[in-house]
Amino acid sequence: MRRPEITPPRAGLAVLAVLVLVGLWLIRPMWHGIALLFYTAPIVWLPPLMVLVIGAVALRRSTQWRTLEDLEVGRRPDQRLVAFPIVAFVLLVLGSAFNGALVSRSLATNTTYEQIPQLPAGGQVRLVPREVAEQNASSAFNSSTETLTDFRIVRTDEGLQWTALRTPQGLFRTFSRNSKGLVILDAEQTARTLRQVDQELKVAPGLQVTDNLRWKLLKRHFLIELADPIGIETADGAKIMVPYLERKGWLVRRPVLGGVFLVAGDGTIEDLSPEEARGRPELVSTGRLFPDGLARQVQDAYAYKGGIFNKLFVHEDQTQITDTAANQQPYLIDFGSGGLGPQWVTVAEPYGRAFAASAIFLTDATTGKTRVWRVPSGTSLSGNRRALEAVQAVSIPGIDFGDSRGGSGNFRVVEPRPVFVRGGLKYLASIIPQSSNAVSKTVVVDAETNKLVFVFANDTDPQAEEKTQRYLATGQLPDGATPPARDEPGTALGGTTGASGTTGSAAGGSSSGGGSADGVDEQLDALLSRQRDLVEDTEALKEALRRERADGG
Repeated sequence: MRRPEITPPRAGLAVLAVLVLVGLWLIRPMWHGIALLFYTAPIVWLPPLMVLVIGAVALRRSTQWRTLEDLEVGRRPDQRLVAFPIVAFVLLVLGSAFNGALVSRSLATNTTYEQIPQLPAGGQVRLVPREVAEQNASSAFNSSTETLTDFRIVRTDEGLQWTALRTPQGLFRTFSRNSKGLVILDAEQTARTLRQVDQELKVAPGLQVTDNLRWKLLKRHFLIELADPIGIETADGAKIMVPYLERKGWLVRRPVLGGVFLVAGDGTIEDLSPEEARGRPELVSTGRLFPDGLARQVQDAYAYKGGIFNKLFVHEDQTQITDTAANQQPYLIDFGSGGLGPQWVTVAEPYGRAFAASAIFLTDATTGKTRVWRVPSGTSLSGNRRALEAVQAVSIPGIDFGDSRGGSGNFRVVEPRPVFVRGGLKYLASIIPQSSNAVSKTVVVDAETNKLVFVFANDTDPQAEEKTQRYLATGQLPDGATPPARDEPGTALGGTTGASGTTGSAAGGSSSGGGSADGVDEQLDALLSRQRDLVEDTEALKEALRRERADGG
């Protein structure tokens, strides 16, 4: 009788290993993060691994011992071999600590920062902050089976708009239903204008497993970093655009734009190189080819132009970028097809505890080319954080920030977007309720004087948006309004409310223009009158409360 053949154990293990590798490859998007950690930071793990390998070889070749019997009689490995794991550990710690700095330094040395002598004039900027867009769109979206995700600012033929993807809601629907399209919200009108684009998207964020956008794209390219997905409306219907990053370098690997995925409604995926994507008008027109995250990395890396030693210890001519809201810099500003086009704009401050502006970065949203305007020596311009403080320091009728002076704090000021009025730096900020359901006021702060130039009353003036855009384009104050006189922080805003209903703000220097002495006296009289009325109202309220308590007692 013939005995059955027995597969050698080693062959069985080899077959099992192959099956495991095939299984891991099929589900590779699930462990993409771990693989990317090793791929993007070889300086962290490769030098320690090489030291350990050399140490293992040296240990094996040691002539002082060969067998366990050698150990028993006192022959032991060379004690100097213990240095190998110690050195490997030190290299691991140093690599982990300095990898970020080395990547930023590599990014800085491989980026051409074009110095520009002056700021560009004009530019189209959004008037609706992101959190207001999210709140307004979600509250107007009438669906019990969908939710809105992935809000992104996009340039269109109608101006800047917020887009969001319609994602199935609930565990069952994420497995069994597709996305139904987009919603589009006008970013230049504070009054809610929501429009739905109905089109089924078979591959989208929020869908589960094989229909998931991330799963599909990482199956195409594994060792890449996906940027934020962006819903766009094209002549062929709704599509999803996803730029992605690749890495260049050996031990130190810097991020670069690797290409752009374009996903159609039927699930068809186009993988475009950066050059191919720039040849597609429907993609270029969005102003989103070059990701904002990569633009921010390039701008942050400018702090390493003087070297890592300067960044860590000397800090000479060093910039730092700070954020004031959840929606961090950069901001998308469109300078038009006849100008610079769409740009990612960021304000940087000097290193340390200074709050001034030291540099303005403009990164082309199509090509990634970065321009830098350095504030001239001897010129003082407020940074973005100081601009918000300037707004909060001035009393605006009907607005309570709830600062150190007390109050309910029902309002806050957000998103100081840098704008360039007649080539000068201003900040356009939005005053919104705590609920983030509207834009109550749009304020302009002069970076040179750190004073309010104007307050546009979006809650009462139906033409406030038009006047804001006109001011940004021309620098002219709205018709029917007197340029306000200079006020001290903590007082009510001066200025005359014209027929338009727009109220002037505190502004100093040349930004606000001058007024006659009679005009200033009239404004002071009006201010004192309002203060007296406020005191009388407060006293009446206190008396009413006293009587109510007395009656209750």
